Amino acid sequence: MTTTVLVVPIAMLLIFAVVQAALVFHAQALVDAAAQDGAQAGQGVLGTEEAVHSAVHSVIGESAGNLLSNVDVSVHANPWRLSVTVQATVKSLIPGYNPTVSSIAAGPREIFVPEYRRR
Repeated sequence: MTTTVLVVPIAMLLIFAVVQAALVFHAQALVDAAAQDGAQAGQGVLGTEEAVHSAVHSVIGESAGNLLSNVDVSVHANPWRLSVTVQATVKSLIPGYNPTVSSIAAGPREIFVPEYRRR
């Protein structure tokens, strides 16, 4: 009897920990994809910060459901390079544990170079 009293709570805790780890890994994959899509949206000649935010929230909204909250998108751009940082809080099954995930995607921006400057 005492063995059951000890084993059942430990087994339940392990099950919750495994499920929570799976949720965090899935959330990390979603945030990675959102940052990459946001960077691609902003790298074009006509890419804007609004396009980046729209692309990120599109991926998060279509794929994450209610898994992610407090989604924060930061865009750092200059004429030659763009960097997108996405950070979010993952839904937790364990009280008092609030995991966060983040991802950075960066790359060169397309720029128009007139013909006379290409030589």
